[in-house]
Amino acid sequence: MRILEKLLIVFFVICALGANLFRTERLFACETKEVSSNCALNVNMRSEEHRTHKSDRRDLVMERSIAEQYVRIVDKKIFYLETVGDDEIPVVLVHGNFASSKWFEPALKILPSGLKGYAIDLPNFGRSDRLEEVSIDNYANYVINFILEMELDGVVLVGHSLGGAVAQSAVIKRPDLIDRVILVDPAPPDGLKTPEEVYPYLEMYRGNRELLKKALIGVMPTREVDEFLEQLVDEALMMDGRCFVENARALEKYDFTEALSEIEVPHLVIVGKLDNIVTEEMARRFEKILQDVEIRVLPDYGHSVILEDTELFVKILEDFIER
Repeated sequence: MRILEKLLIVFFVICALGANLFRTERLFACETKEVSSNCALNVNMRSEEHRTHKSDRRDLVMERSIAEQYVRIVDKKIFYLETVGDDEIPVVLVHGNFASSKWFEPALKILPSGLKGYAIDLPNFGRSDRLEEVSIDNYANYVINFILEMELDGVVLVGHSLGGAVAQSAVIKRPDLIDRVILVDPAPPDGLKTPEEVYPYLEMYRGNRELLKKALIGVMPTREVDEFLEQLVDEALMMDGRCFVENARALEKYDFTEALSEIEVPHLVIVGKLDNIVTEEMARRFEKILQDVEIRVLPDYGHSVILEDTELFVKILEDFIER
């Protein structure tokens, strides 16, 4: 298999946190050119399929203003986006691997009134400072301290992919701060083991913009390829270079199964049926652990409904909060 094909496989394993290496290898067994053209074709077909109902919803939404901010958390400067306005219910959004707060920017712009959105760049990502110790628990500590620093009460915590692991750690550590949790195609509750032979390829991702772009297209298969996606690629390249390997190592070192079984905070777990990485079976593992959990399977979306259909994601979020 060509090196480029293997790198695509690696991205899906690490970025989406829960991949089955061999399932993904079959998905990308074709030539690289064919992958690129097929992805573009699928995106266009899906886009056409959903264009009418998406545009209808968008016409009814007034776009909110978003502010870019920094706050010092413990010893690090943390970048975040927030909705402008004094809304009552705080919603804290935590991104995944190879990502940043920008993944939630479209959602923040259409967040309903009454909800105050905060999307942070985890340390080691985006515009935030870098950490000496890379671990899921350490990332969660900064999320918790962000909530405390901002004096937020009754938080709705949203975690996507790797951010789903971070959210699990945060609610275990401080369930008193969190009113509800939404996990979108999350890392499994018992961690992720990356095959050892994959690690040499992770280093090759640094600075490889074209490779990252193709992989991002793959994890959001029903979304159009546009200028915003180009911005997401740039954001991915801002991740601390150590984390191309160290985030994978961190994902091998946790198992929240026992601790989550004691958590009473309501959870919603969302998974796309077209997600070839995080499967419905993986999402349903949370049913066996959590005391109060709902699993929502979306038949028409892949790994990133947050960006594939932002309006639908926000509607699901709003409904869960009002439940």
